[in-house]
Amino acid sequence: HKTRLRNYAISGARNYRHYLTGKIFKIICEDGSETEVRFFAPDFKHLTGLCSDLDDNIFFENCISGKFGIGNIETTQKYSWGTLRQKGMRIQNIHELLYKDDDKTLLLECLDTRTHIFPCAIRDDKNNVCVAFAGSLCKARSLRKATSSFKADTTKKIIAVLAKNDGDEKFSELVYISNVSNLYEKNSSLFDELEENIHVKFSKLIAKSDHECDEHIDTDENVDEYIDIN
Repeated sequence: HKTRLRNYAISGARNYRHYLTGKIFKIICEDGSETEVRFFAPDFKHLTGLCSDLDDNIFFENCISGKFGIGNIETTQKYSWGTLRQKGMRIQNIHELLYKDDDKTLLLECLDTRTHIFPCAIRDDKNNVCVAFAGSLCKARSLRKATSSFKADTTKKIIAVLAKNDGDEKFSELVYISNVSNLYEKNSSLFDELEENIHVKFSKLIAKSDHECDEHIDTDENVDEYIDIN
């Protein structure tokens, strides 16, 4: 059990740092509403569900470096080994919640998990994963099954995801776009929030799309592949 969970945590931490930390993601829904979410390194341990002798920051750094060992995983855990294995499989590919081309990803508002009400969450029914965000910064705090994440005030289809480095003024990455025409009609001021190179890409999509399209724009890396631990 512990060896497998260690491998999941290491692989997940490397993907988490590579794709998610240090960024602000703008989530745009089909009704034109916008929400910004973030992923912080100290929250990674909590997302794995593991009880460890390491504090949050050291846990994450040791996973990144590969120093995280089975001896750092407590024998007595809050969750069952089966649940931890499922969480491990999800944490390994958590970045795909935003970066994978999937038009079935939804934004939830006021998700009620019976123990906590989260202001927002992102749910992917196809891959049975949901990440709930907490606090005024909407930071990722709970990694759950999609099938256990249906009690929300509203559910909206996500039509675009943008990203920028924390501290930057404008968005520099088009992570995902679906239904370009609808996006432009409801968010025409979006151009003002984009860096020039992304502005050009977005303009080309608008120009060539007079009907609904579904396009995923990658950065220089192939974002559909997760980083192995080796």
